[in-house]
Amino acid sequence: MDKEQVHETINKLVEAHYDQRQVQTRLRNLQDAGESPLVPSKFESLQAFLDFYGRKQGHEDSIESLNTEYTSATEQYDQARMALSRALPTNVPLYYTYEGGREELKGQQYEIVNMSSPGEGQIRITHGPAQP
Repeated sequence: MDKEQVHETINKLVEAHYDQRQVQTRLRNLQDAGESPLVPSKFESLQAFLDFYGRKQGHEDSIESLNTEYTSATEQYDQARMALSRALPTNVPLYYTYEGGREELKGQQYEIVNMSSPGEGQIRITHGPAQP
């Protein structure tokens, strides 16, 4: 990997890490809200059933969509951590301030550490103020 590829990989790692956390929070909030409609003891009409079914499908579709987003973010993260674990020396912290194209991450600081032998892919990333 050349220097530009390493830089892109670090951005990808940070972005995917952020995306995973965001999706987890949204999924947890959706599940905690208990928005899945309760099954009534009876449906007074076809319209009542269709209303219930629509709410139920909407809830299930939201959960499925979030699970798909999480899977995608995890795949992106896994690719980046495997690539970075081949370049970053073991147990040497990299303090990084995000420089990619995602506005919501601009200026965010991270500590990235390769916790494994090169190529094994055990990367620890923590968000917070970088300390040289």
